[in-house]
Formats: sequence, structure tokens, C-alpha cells
Amino acid sequence: MVRGMPTAGGPTVRRLSQPDADIKPKALGLPRGRTVISVFGSTQDVETDLAAKLLPVLRSVVVTAARHGAVFVTEGTDRGVVHLLGLALRACEHRRPVVVGVAPSSKVHDLTETSTNGQVALEPHHSVAVIVPGSEWTDATPVLFRTVDAVRHGKPVIALVVGGENEEEVVDHLGGDNPLLVLAGTGGLADRIATGDLTGDLAILVRSGKVSVVHVDEGPAKTVTALERLLGKEKPVKPPRVWPEVRYRAPQARPLVDPGFVVAYPALADAIHDANQVVAPAFHELDAQADVEQNRYRLMAVLAIAGGLTTTVFGALQTWLKDTPWPGVLVVAGGAFAAVITIVARKRESLDKYLTARYRAERLRALYFAHLAAPASGSEQERQDRVADLEAAVSDRKHEVVRT
Repeated sequence: MVRGMPTAGGPTVRRLSQPDADIKPKALGLPRGRTVISVFGSTQDVETDLAAKLLPVLRSVVVTAARHGAVFVTEGTDRGVVHLLGLALRACEHRRPVVVGVAPSSKVHDLTETSTNGQVALEPHHSVAVIVPGSEWTDATPVLFRTVDAVRHGKPVIALVVGGENEEEVVDHLGGDNPLLVLAGTGGLADRIATGDLTGDLAILVRSGKVSVVHVDEGPAKTVTALERLLGKEKPVKPPRVWPEVRYRAPQARPLVDPGFVVAYPALADAIHDANQVVAPAFHELDAQADVEQNRYRLMAVLAIAGGLTTTVFGALQTWLKDTPWPGVLVVAGGAFAAVITIVARKRESLDKYLTARYRAERLRALYFAHLAAPASGSEQERQDRVADLEAAVSDRKHEVVRT
């Protein structure tokens, strides 16, 4: 039996009369046959620096879930990662996704009650809170998975792991051959999965299962891409750009090395940091310069082709209209335009500038990875000497003469 009770400014509370009561979406006020995103995360307070990185990621996840009509299922309390999820829900300007929390009765209180014996408040931005009779947090776990099964009804279910410590939840999820999205860099279980520091059934299931790892430093875009891939909503691959952009804007600089490598290969952390500080800015500068010159060269080439085509068309028109003078004027104008564009292109030397900038950028890319491949520094002084040598090498490659 399920008893419902709405709370002022909070989730609708559904109290189960017994732990093994049937979970029916209609009784919960939820749709049936929806994709589910289970959130397994840390229950402790998240450090401010990490929370500042996590919140934009969770906002993007919330927006993506709402766009795909997915339902979140969490442990429902206003603490840790679920608290941050609530902040992300509050910031959602458009349609919010449905969010269900499942928690034991003796451990939580709703917004109309006061805390007794260390009870935790329900997260106020959830849609529904399913309260299970029980005195331990683990008493709610079986009901959480039954709620997921009732809502999904054959649709995919994805688990998002952010920090966390409960291996059993992840084992149960992967045991059903369900995909897992791990946010590395958030500590706890998430980092252990990312680095492979696992034993027993979890180690086997992670190696054989559908597990995607994204580092929190990679930001919202990479996380959303991974989530949409698991949802079966991959973005179409864009064809190579052929036409120039009249108002060209250089794309945002992307790291030369996936930030997740710092978690997977901690011995490279210092080398990656030094290379990012010394080599990466120069590389991104030249890379953007090469893109600009390439786009400018394409624009000049397209305009020159257009001028030549115009001259040919009006030349043919002049031949057809023998006694009409105006096509001849247009032929002259088109030819003059094509000639001017060709002269300007040669004077600006966009192709040469593009090739020079691209060559220097790729030389810096090679320097970046050569620094990572070198043996680790034995002391701090040796590290500082290597950084000084790296700065000198960057300066040489930025200004070296290139014969094109």
C-alpha cells in the first residue's frame, strides 16, 4: 500500500506501508516506460572547489535529461552530490526532469517535520520521495532498484557515479548489463573505477561492462556527449569544413591531453602540469592563427572562383546578345574583380602564413609529448631546470624560420 502526502515547497511524499510493497508508476504519479538515470554519489559535503566544477556539469546533465524525457532516481536527501543535483535543478530555466528519491523512514524527514535523532532533510527540488520503512540506509536500496525497474519498463537505465562509496549499488547496476557513466576526479568510488583500483565482482563487471569515464575537468560538453552516447542519441558527425566563414571565430582551445590521464597516470601529473603551463598556450596561439589564415585563404579562393565564374557567364551572355553592350561591361567588371582578388591574396600570403603557423604549431605539439615521454625529474631543482629548457625550446619553435 502506498500513502501519498504532498509537502509545501518540496517533493510529494509516498510512504510505503511495507518494504516489499509493489512499486507502480501510477501510484507514484510517474509516467511508465521512461529512460532512467540513477545517481550514485557521495553523501558527505562536497568541497567548495570540487562543487564549483561539478555544478555546471550537473546542470548540463539535468538539461540533457529533460530534453530526452529521462527520470532521475536518487537517494533523495539534501546532502552531498544529491544536494548539488538539487541546485542544478533549481537553476534549470526550462522544463525540469522528473526526479525521484528513495530513502528509509527513520533516516529522513520532509519539509513539514523537524529533524530528530540526526535525521536528514529530503532534497526539496525532487518531484517524488518514496519513503521506505527501515532503520538503515541500505533498507532503501532494494526499493530504489525496484522503482527504477517500474519506471523504465524496458527502457535504458544509466547510472551516474560521482564520488560515492557504495559498491553494492554499482555491482547491482552493472550486473543487469546496464551502462555506467563515471565522473573521475570526484574522489571515492568514481576515481577507483577510473583507475581500475578494484577487486572482486566489481572489478570483473567494470572490465566487461559498458563503462564510460569522463574527468570532471573536461567540463559539461564532454559529459553530455558521453551521456547522449549512452542514451543512444549520438550527435551526427560533422563533415569537414569546406566553405569559409565570413566572420570566423576560433574554437575554444581544447587540452592537448585528456585531463583524465592525470587520474589514470599520476606519475605524469607534474609533467602534464608543466607542459600545460609552458607549451600549451603557445600551441593554442599558433593553432588559432593557422585556422584564421586557412579560413582567409579559403575565402580568397572562393571569391576568385566566383569572379572567374561570373566573367565566364557574362562572356557567354555577350556572345549570345551580340548587339547589347551591357554584358561586355559586366565581363570587364568580373575579370577586374577576379584579378584584384588574386592580387590581394598573393600580397596577403595567407597560404604561406597558414603553412608557417601550422608547421610551428605541430612542432610545439611534438615538443609537448616529448616532454611527457622524458624520464621523470629526480628532484625539484631538476624539474625547474627542465621547465627552463622547455621555455627556451618553445621560444625557438615559435619564431623559427620556415621555408614554404
